[in-house]
Amino acid sequence: MPSPALASPARARVLDARAARLSQAFTGLLVLAALAARAPALVAVPLLHLLASLALGPRGNAVIRLFDRYLAPRLGTPDPEDPRPLRFANAVGATFLATALLLHAAGFAAAGWTAAGAVAALSLLAAATGLCVGCRLYWLVAAVRRSRSVQRGGLT
Repeated sequence: MPSPALASPARARVLDARAARLSQAFTGLLVLAALAARAPALVAVPLLHLLASLALGPRGNAVIRLFDRYLAPRLGTPDPEDPRPLRFANAVGATFLATALLLHAAGFAAAGWTAAGAVAALSLLAAATGLCVGCRLYWLVAAVRRSRSVQRGGLT
């Protein structure tokens, strides 16, 4: 049976896509700063940013809170977006960053920087173009889960 997070868009809080893109840019820039400084410990900063957002939703994301408070009133009509794919993308990014830290701790620096670099590249791609690979992956997983549910004779 599909989880409520994948099955019921009516329950999802709407998020301003502009805030999400700003948060993606922030994440990407934090990872780039760690890469530029060649400081694996700094990878923990964007990881904590993503984990807070995952744990608390938009209220745990400092960038979205600042956007909602200061920028949104000045920008006019919001660009609504379903937050579930972004949450999934944050989980994927957090997993890659945690893996990067573990790889560094295990002495595999090149692999750690590769994992962190993937997060930076994909976050900045999403921020610049709106193409969120993690979000696309979310919809793919949701479609597979729906098709499996239908094959088993369940309802979606």
